[in-house]
Amino acid sequence: MDLERAEREFAEARAACEQDPTSEVKLIVLRAASRRLETALELARLDALAAAGPDAPALARAVTRSQRGSLPALIILVRHGESEGNADHTLYRSKPDNLIELTDEGSAQARDAGRRVRAIVGPRRCAFVVSPFERTLQTARNLRLAFDTGQITRASIEPLIREQEFGNLQGDDFERFRREQQRVGRFWYRFPTGESGADVYSRTRAWWDGDVLRINTRPGVAPVDALIVVTHGLTIRLILMQLFGWSPNTFGAVWNADHCDCYVLRRDDASPGVSPYRLDDELGDAPRSSINLGVTFNDGAPPQTLLLNDYLSVPAPRTTNAELVKQLLAAQHGLDATTIDQIDFFAGRAGYGAGVPPPRKYR
Repeated sequence: MDLERAEREFAEARAACEQDPTSEVKLIVLRAASRRLETALELARLDALAAAGPDAPALARAVTRSQRGSLPALIILVRHGESEGNADHTLYRSKPDNLIELTDEGSAQARDAGRRVRAIVGPRRCAFVVSPFERTLQTARNLRLAFDTGQITRASIEPLIREQEFGNLQGDDFERFRREQQRVGRFWYRFPTGESGADVYSRTRAWWDGDVLRINTRPGVAPVDALIVVTHGLTIRLILMQLFGWSPNTFGAVWNADHCDCYVLRRDDASPGVSPYRLDDELGDAPRSSINLGVTFNDGAPPQTLLLNDYLSVPAPRTTNAELVKQLLAAQHGLDATTIDQIDFFAGRAGYGAGVPPPRKYR
Protein backbone atom coordinates (compact mmCIF):
# COMPACT_ATOMS: atom_id res chain seq x y z
CA MET A 1 0.00 0.00 0.00
CA ASP A 2 1.13 3.55 -0.75
CA LEU A 3 2.57 5.12 2.41
CA GLU A 4 1.06 8.56 1.84
CA ARG A 5 -2.39 7.08 1.28
CA ALA A 6 -2.13 4.91 4.41
CA GLU A 7 -0.98 7.90 6.43
CA ARG A 8 -3.86 10.03 5.13
CA GLU A 9 -6.46 7.33 5.85
CA PHE A 10 -5.08 6.87 9.36
CA ALA A 11 -5.25 10.61 10.07
CA GLU A 12 -8.82 10.81 8.74
CA ALA A 13 -9.95 7.82 10.79
CA ARG A 14 -8.35 9.19 13.95
CA ALA A 15 -9.98 12.59 13.43
CA ALA A 16 -13.37 10.90 12.97
CA CYS A 17 -12.89 8.99 16.22
CA GLU A 18 -11.95 12.17 18.05
CA GLN A 19 -15.19 13.80 16.88
CA ASP A 20 -17.29 10.80 17.97
CA PRO A 21 -15.27 8.75 20.51
CA THR A 22 -18.24 6.53 21.43
CA SER A 23 -18.77 5.19 17.89
CA GLU A 24 -17.78 1.53 17.66
CA VAL A 25 -17.96 1.65 13.85
CA LYS A 26 -15.44 4.51 13.69
CA LEU A 27 -13.21 2.68 16.15
CA ILE A 28 -13.24 -0.41 13.91
CA VAL A 29 -12.34 1.77 10.91
CA LEU A 30 -9.51 3.32 12.94
CA ARG A 31 -8.12 -0.08 13.88
CA ALA A 32 -8.17 -1.16 10.23
CA ALA A 33 -6.39 2.06 9.22
CA SER A 34 -3.81 1.42 11.93
CA ARG A 35 -3.10 -2.06 10.53
CA ARG A 36 -2.74 -0.69 7.00
CA LEU A 37 -0.41 2.05 8.19
CA GLU A 38 1.87 -0.38 10.02
CA THR A 39 2.01 -2.60 6.93
CA ALA A 40 2.83 0.40 4.73
CA LEU A 41 5.50 1.57 7.15
CA GLU A 42 7.17 -1.82 7.20
CA LEU A 43 7.09 -2.13 3.41
CA ALA A 44 8.54 1.35 3.05
CA ARG A 45 11.26 0.53 5.55
CA LEU A 46 12.20 -2.63 3.64
CA ASP A 47 12.20 -0.71 0.38
CA ALA A 48 14.51 1.89 1.88
CA LEU A 49 16.90 -0.77 3.09
CA ALA A 50 16.89 -2.53 -0.26
CA ALA A 51 17.29 0.60 -2.35
CA ALA A 52 20.80 1.55 -3.28
CA GLY A 53 19.94 4.57 -5.38
CA PRO A 54 19.79 8.28 -4.48
CA ASP A 55 16.10 8.10 -3.46
CA ALA A 56 16.72 5.80 -0.49
CA PRO A 57 17.49 8.56 2.05
CA ALA A 58 14.35 10.52 1.09
CA LEU A 59 12.18 7.44 1.47
CA ALA A 60 13.72 6.65 4.83
CA ARG A 61 12.96 10.21 5.97
CA ALA A 62 9.36 9.81 4.84
CA VAL A 63 9.03 6.68 6.96
CA THR A 64 10.46 8.51 9.97
CA ARG A 65 8.04 11.43 9.48
CA SER A 66 5.09 9.05 9.35
CA GLN A 67 6.22 7.24 12.49
CA ARG A 68 6.65 10.55 14.34
CA GLY A 69 3.19 11.69 13.27
CA SER A 70 1.57 8.57 14.73
CA LEU A 71 2.98 9.13 18.24
CA PRO A 72 0.69 10.22 21.10
CA ALA A 73 0.26 13.96 21.52
CA LEU A 74 1.03 13.64 25.24
CA ILE A 75 3.07 11.28 27.39
CA ILE A 76 2.69 11.85 31.14
CA LEU A 77 5.20 10.33 33.56
CA VAL A 78 3.76 9.94 37.07
CA ARG A 79 5.71 8.88 40.15
CA HIS A 80 3.83 6.70 42.65
CA GLY A 81 2.38 8.17 45.84
CA GLU A 82 4.01 7.99 49.25
CA SER A 83 4.74 4.35 50.11
CA GLU A 84 5.21 2.43 53.33
CA GLY A 85 8.90 2.30 52.52
CA ASN A 86 9.08 6.08 52.18
CA ALA A 87 7.45 6.44 55.60
CA ASP A 88 9.55 3.70 57.26
CA HIS A 89 12.93 3.02 55.66
CA THR A 90 13.49 -0.06 57.81
CA LEU A 91 10.54 -1.84 56.21
CA TYR A 92 12.72 -2.99 53.31
CA ARG A 93 14.41 -5.41 55.69
CA SER A 94 11.23 -7.36 56.32
CA LYS A 95 9.06 -6.82 53.21
CA PRO A 96 10.02 -7.36 49.55
CA ASP A 97 10.34 -4.10 47.64
CA ASN A 98 7.76 -5.11 45.03
CA LEU A 99 5.13 -5.65 47.76
CA ILE A 100 5.57 -2.27 49.47
CA GLU A 101 2.17 -0.54 49.39
CA LEU A 102 0.92 3.04 49.49
CA THR A 103 0.21 4.81 52.75
CA ASP A 104 -3.18 6.49 53.23
CA GLU A 105 -1.43 9.75 52.32
CA GLY A 106 -0.04 8.13 49.18
CA SER A 107 -3.53 7.01 48.09
CA ALA A 108 -4.85 10.54 48.60
CA GLN A 109 -1.94 11.92 46.57
CA ALA A 110 -2.76 9.50 43.74
CA ARG A 111 -6.44 10.50 43.67
CA ASP A 112 -5.44 14.17 43.49
CA ALA A 113 -2.96 13.34 40.70
CA GLY A 114 -5.70 11.51 38.82
CA ARG A 115 -7.86 14.63 38.71
CA ARG A 116 -4.87 16.64 37.60
CA VAL A 117 -3.91 14.22 34.82
CA ARG A 118 -7.52 13.99 33.64
CA ALA A 119 -7.64 17.80 33.35
CA ILE A 120 -4.42 17.76 31.31
CA VAL A 121 -5.50 15.08 28.81
CA GLY A 122 -9.08 16.29 28.47
CA PRO A 123 -11.27 13.91 26.43
CA ARG A 124 -8.34 12.23 24.65
CA ARG A 125 -8.22 8.44 24.38
CA CYS A 126 -5.61 7.18 26.82
CA ALA A 127 -3.46 4.16 27.52
CA PHE A 128 -1.87 3.34 30.87
CA VAL A 129 1.49 1.62 31.29
CA VAL A 130 2.31 0.68 34.88
CA SER A 131 5.27 -0.77 36.76
CA PRO A 132 4.32 -4.12 38.34
CA PHE A 133 5.24 -3.02 41.89
CA GLU A 134 2.34 -2.84 44.32
CA ARG A 135 2.74 0.88 45.04
CA THR A 136 2.56 1.78 41.34
CA LEU A 137 -0.41 -0.52 40.72
CA GLN A 138 -2.26 1.10 43.61
CA THR A 139 -1.34 4.56 42.32
CA ALA A 140 -2.70 3.68 38.86
CA ARG A 141 -5.97 2.36 40.34
CA ASN A 142 -6.48 5.65 42.15
CA LEU A 143 -5.57 7.68 39.05
CA ARG A 144 -8.15 5.83 36.96
CA LEU A 145 -11.00 6.96 39.22
CA ALA A 146 -10.89 10.42 37.63
CA PHE A 147 -11.35 9.18 34.04
CA ASP A 148 -14.53 8.75 32.06
CA THR A 149 -15.85 5.29 31.29
CA GLY A 150 -14.26 4.03 28.09
CA GLN A 151 -11.67 6.82 27.94
CA ILE A 152 -8.86 4.46 28.91
CA THR A 153 -8.70 2.11 25.94
CA ARG A 154 -6.06 -0.18 27.39
CA ALA A 155 -3.75 -0.67 30.35
CA SER A 156 -0.66 -2.84 30.59
CA ILE A 157 1.84 -3.85 33.26
CA GLU A 158 5.43 -3.39 32.10
CA PRO A 159 8.30 -4.97 34.08
CA LEU A 160 10.88 -2.98 32.07
CA ILE A 161 9.88 0.21 33.93
CA ARG A 162 10.02 -1.31 37.43
CA GLU A 163 12.07 0.15 40.27
CA GLN A 164 15.83 -0.35 40.38
CA GLU A 165 16.66 -3.74 41.89
CA PHE A 166 18.57 -3.07 45.10
CA GLY A 167 19.30 -6.73 45.83
CA ASN A 168 18.83 -8.51 49.12
CA LEU A 169 18.02 -5.85 51.74
CA GLN A 170 17.46 -8.14 54.71
CA GLY A 171 21.03 -7.78 56.06
CA ASP A 172 22.76 -4.89 57.78
CA ASP A 173 24.98 -4.01 54.82
CA PHE A 174 22.56 -1.78 52.94
CA GLU A 175 23.74 1.44 54.58
CA ARG A 176 27.30 0.54 53.62
CA PHE A 177 26.16 -0.11 50.06
CA ARG A 178 24.49 3.31 50.02
CA ARG A 179 27.74 4.98 51.11
CA GLU A 180 29.61 3.13 48.37
CA GLN A 181 26.97 4.28 45.89
CA GLN A 182 27.54 7.91 46.89
CA ARG A 183 31.26 7.51 46.17
CA VAL A 184 30.85 5.70 42.85
CA GLY A 185 27.74 7.51 41.63
CA ARG A 186 24.11 6.46 41.33
CA PHE A 187 24.32 5.85 37.61
CA TRP A 188 27.34 3.55 37.82
CA TYR A 189 27.11 1.74 41.17
CA ARG A 190 25.68 -1.78 41.00
CA PHE A 191 24.26 -3.19 44.22
CA PRO A 192 25.38 -6.75 45.06
CA THR A 193 22.67 -9.04 43.60
CA GLY A 194 21.00 -5.88 42.26
CA GLU A 195 21.25 -3.31 39.46
CA SER A 196 23.11 -0.12 38.66
CA GLY A 197 21.45 2.97 37.27
CA ALA A 198 23.05 2.09 33.94
CA ASP A 199 21.24 -1.27 34.00
CA VAL A 200 17.91 0.49 34.51
CA TYR A 201 18.79 2.92 31.70
CA SER A 202 19.26 0.00 29.31
CA ARG A 203 15.87 -1.52 30.01
CA THR A 204 14.00 1.80 29.95
CA ARG A 205 15.63 2.56 26.59
CA ALA A 206 14.55 -0.87 25.30
CA TRP A 207 10.97 -0.17 26.48
CA TRP A 208 10.88 3.26 24.84
CA ASP A 209 12.30 2.12 21.51
CA GLY A 210 10.34 -1.13 21.36
CA ASP A 211 6.96 -0.09 22.79
CA VAL A 212 6.45 3.67 23.00
CA LEU A 213 7.64 4.44 19.46
CA ARG A 214 5.30 1.72 18.08
CA ILE A 215 2.32 2.26 20.37
CA ASN A 216 0.04 3.55 17.61
CA THR A 217 1.14 1.33 14.75
CA ARG A 218 0.22 -2.11 16.12
CA PRO A 219 -2.20 -4.14 13.99
CA GLY A 220 -5.68 -4.29 15.45
CA VAL A 221 -4.91 -1.95 18.37
CA ALA A 222 -6.71 1.39 18.50
CA PRO A 223 -4.32 4.38 18.62
CA VAL A 224 -4.28 6.69 21.62
CA ASP A 225 -3.53 10.38 21.95
CA ALA A 226 -2.21 10.25 25.51
CA LEU A 227 0.00 7.73 27.29
CA ILE A 228 0.10 7.77 31.10
CA VAL A 229 3.15 6.02 32.59
CA VAL A 230 3.04 5.20 36.32
CA THR A 231 6.48 4.31 37.59
CA HIS A 232 9.29 5.25 40.02
CA GLY A 233 11.45 8.31 40.63
CA LEU A 234 14.75 6.90 39.36
CA THR A 235 13.06 5.25 36.39
CA ILE A 236 11.49 8.57 35.37
CA ARG A 237 14.89 10.28 35.50
CA LEU A 238 16.36 7.58 33.27
CA ILE A 239 13.46 7.81 30.80
CA LEU A 240 14.20 11.53 30.50
CA MET A 241 17.94 10.82 30.26
CA GLN A 242 17.57 8.58 27.22
CA LEU A 243 14.99 10.90 25.67
CA PHE A 244 17.00 14.13 25.99
CA GLY A 245 20.50 12.69 25.76
CA TRP A 246 21.65 13.66 29.26
CA SER A 247 25.17 12.69 30.24
CA PRO A 248 25.69 10.68 33.46
CA ASN A 249 26.95 13.91 35.02
CA THR A 250 23.71 15.74 34.15
CA PHE A 251 21.65 12.75 35.30
CA GLY A 252 23.35 12.99 38.69
CA ALA A 253 22.30 16.64 38.95
CA VAL A 254 18.58 15.91 38.50
CA TRP A 255 16.46 15.30 41.58
CA ASN A 256 13.89 12.57 41.98
CA ALA A 257 10.32 13.66 41.34
CA ASP A 258 8.16 14.17 44.42
CA HIS A 259 5.38 11.70 45.11
CA CYS A 260 2.77 11.86 42.33
CA ASP A 261 4.60 14.58 40.44
CA CYS A 262 3.59 14.63 36.77
CA TYR A 263 6.09 15.31 33.98
CA VAL A 264 4.25 16.15 30.76
CA LEU A 265 5.95 15.34 27.47
CA ARG A 266 4.24 17.13 24.59
CA ARG A 267 4.86 16.05 21.01
CA ASP A 268 6.51 18.84 19.07
CA ASP A 269 6.81 18.01 15.39
CA ALA A 270 9.35 20.80 14.98
CA SER A 271 11.76 18.91 17.25
CA PRO A 272 14.41 16.69 15.66
CA GLY A 273 14.79 12.92 16.00
CA VAL A 274 12.44 9.95 16.17
CA SER A 275 11.05 11.04 19.58
CA PRO A 276 9.90 14.64 19.05
CA TYR A 277 8.93 15.45 22.63
CA ARG A 278 9.63 18.37 24.93
CA LEU A 279 8.85 18.89 28.59
CA ASP A 280 5.83 21.12 29.11
CA ASP A 281 6.33 22.60 32.58
CA GLU A 282 3.24 24.77 32.23
CA LEU A 283 0.96 21.73 32.15
CA GLY A 284 3.13 19.56 34.38
CA ASP A 285 5.91 19.74 36.94
CA ALA A 286 9.47 20.76 36.08
CA PRO A 287 12.38 18.51 37.11
CA ARG A 288 14.58 20.16 39.70
CA SER A 289 18.34 20.04 39.34
CA SER A 290 21.49 21.23 41.09
CA ILE A 291 25.18 20.51 40.70
CA ASN A 292 28.40 21.28 42.57
CA LEU A 293 30.88 23.12 40.36
CA GLY A 294 34.53 23.87 40.95
CA VAL A 295 35.19 27.59 40.55
CA THR A 296 38.53 29.42 40.29
CA PHE A 297 38.88 33.19 40.39
CA ASN A 298 41.14 35.73 38.68
CA ASP A 299 41.28 38.15 41.62
CA GLY A 300 43.35 36.01 43.96
CA ALA A 301 40.37 34.53 45.87
CA PRO A 302 40.76 30.84 46.80
CA PRO A 303 38.99 28.22 44.66
CA GLN A 304 35.51 27.21 45.81
CA THR A 305 32.95 24.49 45.19
CA LEU A 306 29.64 26.24 44.55
CA LEU A 307 26.16 24.81 44.13
CA LEU A 308 24.40 25.81 40.92
CA ASN A 309 20.63 25.46 41.08
CA ASP A 310 18.43 24.80 38.04
CA TYR A 311 21.28 23.21 36.10
CA LEU A 312 18.87 21.93 33.42
CA SER A 313 18.17 25.54 32.41
CA VAL A 314 21.65 25.64 30.87
CA PRO A 315 21.34 24.67 27.18
CA ALA A 316 23.05 21.46 26.10
CA PRO A 317 25.88 20.76 25.67
CA ARG A 318 26.12 22.38 29.11
CA THR A 319 29.90 22.18 29.51
CA THR A 320 30.30 24.50 26.51
CA ASN A 321 28.20 27.24 28.12
CA ALA A 322 30.67 28.38 30.76
CA GLU A 323 29.87 32.09 30.28
CA LEU A 324 26.19 31.54 30.99
CA VAL A 325 27.05 29.39 34.01
CA LYS A 326 29.26 32.20 35.34
CA GLN A 327 26.32 34.58 35.12
CA LEU A 328 24.03 32.13 36.92
CA LEU A 329 26.58 31.49 39.67
CA ALA A 330 27.09 35.21 40.12
CA ALA A 331 23.34 35.79 40.45
CA GLN A 332 22.82 32.89 42.87
CA HIS A 333 25.84 33.59 45.09
CA GLY A 334 26.16 37.37 44.92
CA LEU A 335 29.43 37.30 42.96
CA ASP A 336 30.94 39.46 40.25
CA ALA A 337 30.86 37.26 37.14
CA THR A 338 33.96 38.98 35.73
CA THR A 339 36.05 37.63 38.64
CA ILE A 340 35.22 33.99 37.78
CA ASP A 341 38.07 32.45 35.84
CA GLN A 342 37.29 28.79 35.16
CA ILE A 343 34.43 26.33 35.80
CA ASP A 344 35.03 22.64 36.53
CA PHE A 345 31.74 20.93 35.68
CA PHE A 346 32.91 17.64 37.18
CA ALA A 347 34.20 18.87 40.55
CA GLY A 348 31.21 17.36 42.34
CA ARG A 349 31.49 14.01 40.63
CA ALA A 350 31.30 11.06 43.01
CA GLY A 351 34.70 10.07 44.37
CA TYR A 352 36.24 13.54 44.54
CA GLY A 353 37.32 14.28 48.10
CA ALA A 354 37.11 10.58 48.98
CA GLY A 355 40.63 9.54 48.03
CA VAL A 356 39.86 9.44 44.31
CA PRO A 357 41.79 12.10 42.36
CA PRO A 358 40.19 13.94 39.44
CA PRO A 359 41.21 12.91 35.91
CA ARG A 360 44.56 14.28 34.86
CA LYS A 361 43.72 14.69 31.20
CA TYR A 362 41.85 17.67 29.81
CA ARG A 363 38.08 17.34 30.06
